[in-house]
Amino acid sequence: MKKLILTSLVAVFAFSAANAEKIDWDAAVKQTYDRNPSIQTARLRLENAQQSYNRALSGYMPDVSLRGGASQGESDGKGFSRSYSYGLNANLSIFSGFDTYNDVKQKSAELKAAQADYDRAVSDAAYNVAAQYVNLMWAYETVELSKKILERRTENKDMIQLKYNSGNADVGSLRRVEADVELSAYDFRKAQRYIETVSAALLQAIGRKDGVILETDEKLTLKKRELSKPDYDRLIAAIPEFLSAKYGINSYEAQAAKSKSAWWPSLSLSGSLGRSGNEWAPYGNSWDAGLSLSYPLFTGSKIADTKIAANQLKIAEENLKTVSNSLKANAVNYYNSLTDAVENIAAREFYLTASQQQAEISQRKYVNGLSTYQDWYSIENDYISSQKTLLDAKRSAALEKAKWHNFIGEGFVRPGQ
Repeated sequence: MKKLILTSLVAVFAFSAANAEKIDWDAAVKQTYDRNPSIQTARLRLENAQQSYNRALSGYMPDVSLRGGASQGESDGKGFSRSYSYGLNANLSIFSGFDTYNDVKQKSAELKAAQADYDRAVSDAAYNVAAQYVNLMWAYETVELSKKILERRTENKDMIQLKYNSGNADVGSLRRVEADVELSAYDFRKAQRYIETVSAALLQAIGRKDGVILETDEKLTLKKRELSKPDYDRLIAAIPEFLSAKYGINSYEAQAAKSKSAWWPSLSLSGSLGRSGNEWAPYGNSWDAGLSLSYPLFTGSKIADTKIAANQLKIAEENLKTVSNSLKANAVNYYNSLTDAVENIAAREFYLTASQQQAEISQRKYVNGLSTYQDWYSIENDYISSQKTLLDAKRSAALEKAKWHNFIGEGFVRPGQ
C-alpha cells in the first residue's frame, strides 16, 4: 500500500511540475489589475465620466475659430474678379440661466458615482480572486492532510492486521480499517484533482485563458481574530452602493436646476477680426464685437421638463433610502457570519488538541489490550474528523473575511487579514 501511495504521489506531482506555475497573492493581484475584463471595463467608464466632466467645464471657455476664403468669378460687363479673406471669430456665453454651472455640477456628481462604481467593480473582482485563492490554499493543505490521513489509516490497518493474525481482532474489524484505507486513498486523489479545478477557477477570476496548474506555498491563516462591532451607519456611508445612490441625488438636483434654466434669459459676447481684399495678402482690416441677449417667450416643453426632473430627484431620494436600509440589514448579517466563523476556529483548535490527546491515549490502551476495538475506532475517527473540520473552518473564516471586505467595498486585501 505504501508503494501505491508513493507511486500516486510521484505521478501527480510529476504532472504538476511539468504544467505548473508558482503564484502568490501579490502576483495574483497584479495580474488581475492588468487582465481582469470587469476592471478594464470599469476603468474605461470612469475615464469617459472624467471626459464628460472636462467637456462640461469647457462651457466656461470661449469658442474660437479661424476662417479663411478665396473666390473668383466673372460677370457681364464687369470683367474677372478675385477676393480673399481671413480672420478670427470668438464667442463666449456670459450667462445661460445657470445651465453651464448646473451641467458642471451634474457631471461632477456623475464622475463621483462612476468612481464609486469603479471601486465596486474592483472590489467584486478582488473578492472573486480572493475566494479562489483561499480555495487554492485550502486545496494544497487538503492534499497534505489527506496524505497524512492515508498514511495513518494504513498504519492502523497494519496494526489491526497483526492483531487479526494473532487472533485478537475479528475479520470485520480488519475489513473496516481496510475500507478506511480505500476511502482515504479516494479522498487523497479527489483533493489532488481539485487543485486543477480551483486553478482553472482562479485563472478565470484573474482574467487569464491559459490552463496551467497554479501552485502556492501560502497557508490559510486568520491574523485578526478580535472583531469590534462596527458603527453600521458610519460603515454603510462609505460603501460604493450608498455613495453611488447619494451622488445620484446630487446629479438629479443639478438636472432639476438645469431644467429651470430655460426660464432665464441668455447673454453672450461675440467678436471677430479679419482682413479682406482683391489681392493676396488682403490688406483691408475689419472687426466687430457685440452682446447678444435672448429670452424664450414660449417653449412648450419647459413645464414638462421641470416636472420630470423634479420627479427623477424624488425617485433618487427614495432609492437612497432603499439602498441604505438594505445595506444596514446586510451589514448585520455579514458581520455576524464573520464573527461566527472566526469564533469557530478557536473552538475547533481546542477540540483538535483534545481529540489528539485522547487518540494517543486510546491507541496505547488498545495496543496493550486495555481498550476495546470500538472505543479505539470511535476516538480515532473523531481525531481524523477534527483535523478536517479545523481546516474547513479556516477556509470558511477566510471566505467570510473576503465577503466582508467585498461588502464594504474594499479592494484587494490579503485573505485572512
